[in-house]
Amino acid sequence: MQHNGSNGHSSNGNGSNGHASNGHASNGHASNGNGSNGNGRPVTPGGRWAAGRRRHVAVIGGAGFVGSVLVPRLLDRGYEVTILDAFLYGTESVADADHGDRLHLVRGDIRSVESLVAGCCHADAIVHLGGLVGDPSCDVDEQLTLEINLDATAMIGEVARGLGITRLVFASSCAVYGDSDGLLDEDTEPAPVSMYARTKADSERVLMAAATEAFCPTALRFGTFYGLSPRPRFDLVVNLLTAKAVREGSISIFGGTQWRPFIHVEDGADSIIACLEAPPDATRGQIFNVGYEGENRTLCEVGELIGQLVPGTSVNVEPGSAKEANYRVSFEKIRTELGFVPRHTLSDGILEIKLAVETLAISDYREARYDNVKTLRAGSAAELLDGLATPVTVQGVP
Repeated sequence: MQHNGSNGHSSNGNGSNGHASNGHASNGHASNGNGSNGNGRPVTPGGRWAAGRRRHVAVIGGAGFVGSVLVPRLLDRGYEVTILDAFLYGTESVADADHGDRLHLVRGDIRSVESLVAGCCHADAIVHLGGLVGDPSCDVDEQLTLEINLDATAMIGEVARGLGITRLVFASSCAVYGDSDGLLDEDTEPAPVSMYARTKADSERVLMAAATEAFCPTALRFGTFYGLSPRPRFDLVVNLLTAKAVREGSISIFGGTQWRPFIHVEDGADSIIACLEAPPDATRGQIFNVGYEGENRTLCEVGELIGQLVPGTSVNVEPGSAKEANYRVSFEKIRTELGFVPRHTLSDGILEIKLAVETLAISDYREARYDNVKTLRAGSAAELLDGLATPVTVQGVP
């Protein structure tokens, strides 16, 4: 595993990254829009994403919940991978993904052009998983959320085009649908009800508008994640409720009638690979919901299922807030156009978490390292990330 220093801050890898950009700046090598990049290199429709050579993917936020599942899969398929991340939680989540000289780590801040160039300059494709994830995390510091989730994403698109990188897969969320009735598909107008969802919807618009013959951005709208990852999270509703059921024998559901689509983290990683390996014409400027219709569940249904799979659990339903996100989603497009169908069920994930907690593979699910919001509230999020501002040569990220 090679560790490369960068100048600064980056994704923390949780789904939450470190910082983001200072705006819509570019790296000075922006595409001129006529088939060449700012470095004067010709860009063919396939770009550097061509057969007959080792393909290189930059994974922004690659040490996080989804990234630490995705990276070993990419390496196993023969890809070279660079992780751009702040590594606020260390490198333990990717320690077992070492594939010799095909894995590189860059510690940096995605608000910084220099960090983005350092992390992406050798890549043929970018997978952008970095960002503050979920409503509570995004509400801690709304200005920081805009910088990380929206401004940095715009700059990532510009840097990608400037470097002649043809593929960009952006991790969005079904949360963009907000409080909507019926079975929703990709043509449904987004109606976000939170800061987190608004930044995802706005980022989609920025990236999809940049699609050209030479630049192929794709947005994947993930359902609500669950399941185990090398970087475990217990601020996710299924994981948290299951752990509470095992440890405390009682869980509370607030509201309960609101719908959510759910997806296992391993299926999320597999959908990214399906997108990367699909023909460019199938993904260029496209948005795909990621999940399965059978895993659209109300939160009461989730609680009932946990009660069945963790015997003896008391399930309590409490009043919810006045405004709750509520959405049921169609996944026909990704199934028919990319041939992607998830392999895991919600029951699989509940049993997986149950076993991990019972066997003490997860000793205390309440630790701050398993909860993005607790980590952010432990101190100023901006200060945590600004502490990475000094350029360093990393010899093994601590």
